[in-house]
Order: sequence, then structure tokens, then C-alpha cells
Amino acid sequence: MRAHLVTGGGEHAAAVTDRVLAGVTSPRPVVRAATATTAKDPVLDAVETHLDRVLVALDLPAPVVADLIGRLLPRDLPALLRLARQLDQAVADDHELVVEVETDVARLLDVPQRAARAFAAFVPVVARWEALVAPEGVGALPAPDPPVLAALREGAELLERLDAALADPEVTAIHLAPPTGPVGAIRRADADVLLSLMGRTLTAVHPADGPGVEHLPEASVAAGPQVERRGGEWLLRLAVPGVRAADIDLVRHDDELVLGCAGRTRRVLLPSVLRRCDIDRAGVAGGVLTLTMTPDERVWPRG
Repeated sequence: MRAHLVTGGGEHAAAVTDRVLAGVTSPRPVVRAATATTAKDPVLDAVETHLDRVLVALDLPAPVVADLIGRLLPRDLPALLRLARQLDQAVADDHELVVEVETDVARLLDVPQRAARAFAAFVPVVARWEALVAPEGVGALPAPDPPVLAALREGAELLERLDAALADPEVTAIHLAPPTGPVGAIRRADADVLLSLMGRTLTAVHPADGPGVEHLPEASVAAGPQVERRGGEWLLRLAVPGVRAADIDLVRHDDELVLGCAGRTRRVLLPSVLRRCDIDRAGVAGGVLTLTMTPDERVWPRG
């Protein structure tokens, strides 16, 4: 384990963080991370400083500009970038991290993947600005300043690593410390669904009315898609603990699967060997989504 994340927004979260810190046993040093800083992240600073000006200069409708900026700069981005850097530092320094995460649990589990995709989508646009956006003769559109491209690439990489860490029970423990009442119940449900779509479960739930800890079953150590060839078919298995067949929606979009449950979604990149296959059937049993896929004869080479 590299990091214990305490989230949920309950008033007892700080006390839970203290308890987790005291209970961690590890041969490595255990560090409690700072929860706030006054310094602006360089990725955030570069994007805010330069990209806004470029988007406005494109003369797009104001709602479109606002949507693009909102995708790149969600309100949680400073906290998520800080957490991503703290996890990277924990690996570099070979220590265990305990941190109280102020971001709402649903956004903690959902926003990193979405924001990483938004950052990555802008990289080729900015990298080939003169060819894709402002070729010669279009006009005097300002080119993005060089720091923007570096910031977009770094931001995408940071958020992708954070998303992967959140999905891996071998890297992060997710401790939920929600408030009492309906709000806490909703946050618990959100966490259960989003983590299930990631293939894992909550590590523990810390009730607000006492020092007890509700330990939950851990997801399989074999995280990530599992591929098996069986005759002329391929099987793709994805862990979705606690999800029933009737609860899950499945859509294929190019080389990705979009998994949906209870209004939440998550994208899963198909393993390369399956990107030229069609989905024949799918089913859920024992918390595992199994897709049976066959090669698409239009794109597979004939031997």
C-alpha cells in the first residue's frame, strides 16, 4: 500500500485520519500529507494564464468556451493535482502516505479520468495549432504560448496516474468518513458504484457515531481487464463487484467500453488485441462482467 485516503466530508474525517495514521504498520516511513497549500500548481497556472486567452480569441459562443474551460479546469483540479503530486512523491521517497482528501468522494473517483481525457484531447490541437486551427490565411489568431502544451501533457499524465492509483487496491486504500443522515448515505452509494465500475470496493467505512470501522471485502488483486482466448473467441473479464446484470449498461465507443450504473459512468480502454473484435454477448456473474468477442473479419488479416 502506498496511500490511505480519507474522504467523505464528515465532521469526523480529521479524527479518522488520525486513527488511520496511528494504525498504519509499514517498514517504510509513514507521512501525513498537508491538506492545503497557498502555492498554485504550475499546470493550473499555465493553463489558466494562457489557454483562456486563446479560446476567447477563437470567437466561439460564450457557452462553448465556458464548457471547454470547465472540462479543463474543474473546481476540484487544484486538490486533485496536489494529491497526484503527493502520490508521486510518496513513490519517489518510498514512504506511506495518509491524507485527508477534501474533494467530495464522487468527484474524487470520477473527475480524474474525465479531466485527464480533456487535457489529452487538447494536446494534439495545441501541438498542431497552425495546421488544425489557424492555417495561413485564416487570420491573426494568437498561437498558444509554449508553456500550455507542456502543461497539458503534464496535467494529463498526473491525472491518469491518479486515476490508476484510485482504481488499484494495491496502491490506495479508500477510507470513507461520511456525515450522518441522507447526505452520508448518498456519498456511500456514490462511492460503492464508482469503485465497482473501477473493479474494486471501499477499504473501510468509518461511522460518525463511534470509533468503529466497517471493513468491507477487498476487490481481487488481479486489477484491470483480464483477457483469455478460447478457440475462435476472446473473453474479456472486468471486475464489477456488487453489480448485477440488470444494473449495468454497456456501450462500445470505438476502442473503449463505457460502463454505466446508477447514473455513473466509467470508460475502459479495450486491450489492443480486442480492438478489432466485435462483442457477441455479455453477462455478469459473481461480480465479474464477461464479454465474449470474436474477430471482425473485415479488419483481421486472413491467413
